[in-house]
Amino acid sequence: MTHQPKIQLALDYFRLAPALAMAQTVKDHVDVIEIGTPLTKASGMLAVKTVRELCPDHLILADIKSPDVGGGEARMAFNAGADWSTVMGTAAEDTIRLAQQEANSRPDCEVLVDLTAIKDPVPLAESWQAFGVQRLVYHKGWDEGNLSRSWEDHDRSILAQLIAMGFKLSVAGGLTAETIPFFEDIDISVLVVGRAIREAPDPAASAQNIQEAIDRCWPS
Repeated sequence: MTHQPKIQLALDYFRLAPALAMAQTVKDHVDVIEIGTPLTKASGMLAVKTVRELCPDHLILADIKSPDVGGGEARMAFNAGADWSTVMGTAAEDTIRLAQQEANSRPDCEVLVDLTAIKDPVPLAESWQAFGVQRLVYHKGWDEGNLSRSWEDHDRSILAQLIAMGFKLSVAGGLTAETIPFFEDIDISVLVVGRAIREAPDPAASAQNIQEAIDRCWPS
C-alpha cells in the first residue's frame, strides 16, 4: 500500500529576506520547508533558526549537503531547529555514520543521504542501512537543469529497489504538477518542489495545483 507523499518547498535562495517571504506565502500549502543549500551558505544557521520561528509546526530540513564533519554539521543544523539534515552520499562512510549518530541521539531528528551524482546507489545504501540511515534523497541536481532533468524508467527502477529495501525516499529535480504523475504508484515519502512554486505568478496556487496532482495520483 502506498502513502500520499508530503510536499517539500525548497527555499533555494541566495538571500534570506525573499526566502522568508516565500515561506510565509505558501506555508499553509506545504508539509516540509527546506532551507536550500545556497541559503544555508549565504545566511548560515540563522536561516534555519528564523524559518523555524516563522513555521513552528512544520518539518524543517536544512539542506547542508555535508561532505565532511558529518556529526558537527548535523549538530549545528539540529541545534538551530532543523528536524532533518542532509549529508552527501559521495562523502566518506564515516561522515555519513557520524551524521546519523548525531540524529540518533536526538528524538525526532533524521539525517537524509543525498544521492546526487551517484549512478548506482543500491550497493552503498546497503552499508548505510547497517548504521541506521532510513531516508534518502533521489536528486537530479540544479546544474543538470542546463542539460536534462528528464525522468526515465531507470529512475523508477532504482526508486523501487531502494523503497523495497525499506528506505523512505524524497525525490527532487525540476518537479511540477505535470511531472508528478510519473511517480504514481511508487511509495514516495516526499516530493521536493522548488522553482515550480517559487517562480510561479501565484506561488500558493501553484502549491495547491501540486497538491491536487498528488491527490489524483495517491488518493487518500
